[in-house]
Amino acid sequence: MTRVHPLPSNDTQHPYEFYFGPNTTEKFSQYLDKNALNTNPTTKLTGSLLEALYDTSGDNTKETELELDMAKGFKGNPNIGSVVFHKLKDSPEYATFASQFQPGDKVFIVSSIFGGTGASGFPELVKAIRHDNTHHDLQSAVIGASLILPYFKLDTPTDSADTGAIDHTLFNTKTKAALGYYKSAGINDIVNAIYYVGDENMDNYVYAEGEQRQQNKAHVVEFVAATSIIQFLKDNTLTGANHNPYEFSIKDAKLTTQINLPDFFDTTHELVLNNLSIFSLAMKYYRDVVCGDRDKIRDSAAYYNAFGLARKLGKDVYVYKDIDEFLKNTQEWGYYSWLKEMNDHVHKLHLYNMESVDDKNNKQDLGKLFADKEISTGFFSRSPIKDDNIGNALDTFSDPVKNGDDTTFLKVLRDVAKNIYSKVK
Repeated sequence: MTRVHPLPSNDTQHPYEFYFGPNTTEKFSQYLDKNALNTNPTTKLTGSLLEALYDTSGDNTKETELELDMAKGFKGNPNIGSVVFHKLKDSPEYATFASQFQPGDKVFIVSSIFGGTGASGFPELVKAIRHDNTHHDLQSAVIGASLILPYFKLDTPTDSADTGAIDHTLFNTKTKAALGYYKSAGINDIVNAIYYVGDENMDNYVYAEGEQRQQNKAHVVEFVAATSIIQFLKDNTLTGANHNPYEFSIKDAKLTTQINLPDFFDTTHELVLNNLSIFSLAMKYYRDVVCGDRDKIRDSAAYYNAFGLARKLGKDVYVYKDIDEFLKNTQEWGYYSWLKEMNDHVHKLHLYNMESVDDKNNKQDLGKLFADKEISTGFFSRSPIKDDNIGNALDTFSDPVKNGDDTTFLKVLRDVAKNIYSKVK
């Protein structure tokens, strides 16, 4: 198992995050120090050239380039992003990343390429790595990338803070231009694996030019991009000599209906979905029964006592607090809300029903976990997915355990869920 470690950071709230963008209040003209160019006779011609190359409209117009407020990204202007990101290799964030790289590590980049920020940042980051003569292990690293193609459109702007600078009708054109540049500039030849992910069946998103107002819900395209990371990490055949393109597909286009588990090919199930299903089964039983969201387990259950759960659950201590926050935190993120968001699109991804009750306040027992089918768990059912049968299995697995720790309990829960899933999938 490969452990994920945070890069060194002074930000204790977001230790895995490094900010690569320009200063939050900086405009493109300020970044270029245009005023200094115009006041110096020897560089005034350069300032005039900038005004000829870039639009000089005010920052509240959609045409603006030189006065673009870069705190909101590059608003679909890769011609600006490429200039800013060219200095990425000189940033303290890149230096920290490069110094932490170890032999055998891999690099994976996720980037949208139908706008400005991602389309221009991706090639500059790749070139910074490949041309890094100081860190030779990094220079020869296996690099993978998930390039996100258009998968949404934008509504007409309604907020006075928006200029309308981002035009979704140009997304495909910008994508073609980016792909053409990556090929002609040789970027494709120095990246070992590129995964192209997009969706032609597009939602209309509320128009928002970045920052906190941009609240895009989780989407199947992002899910697929995440699975490409796993495929990349597990592929041990990639070397410096290999440069492979990949595309992702499901069994049927299904543009007007929801996507369920059976719509994925076996390779995707083996790669990620089998483990995700086992996790979902284990966590639904944990929340529904062990924690009592739907039907509280009897306190005398052998496994309940063996692991001392009565004194741990709901106490804001132990690992269970972190599990509960990961599963059900609906304010910013959470596994339950993530699954629901992916089902709230024109092109739905509906994998599991995790909630203890449905929209009509009907109890959703374990037999209703899988969105594509219902497994009978009636009173006389011998189905292994029934509450009592899972409880009995946990008792059996826990029988040799005395005063078990939390790690052992979670492993037992996983093993029981894995055994049951093998029988009902």
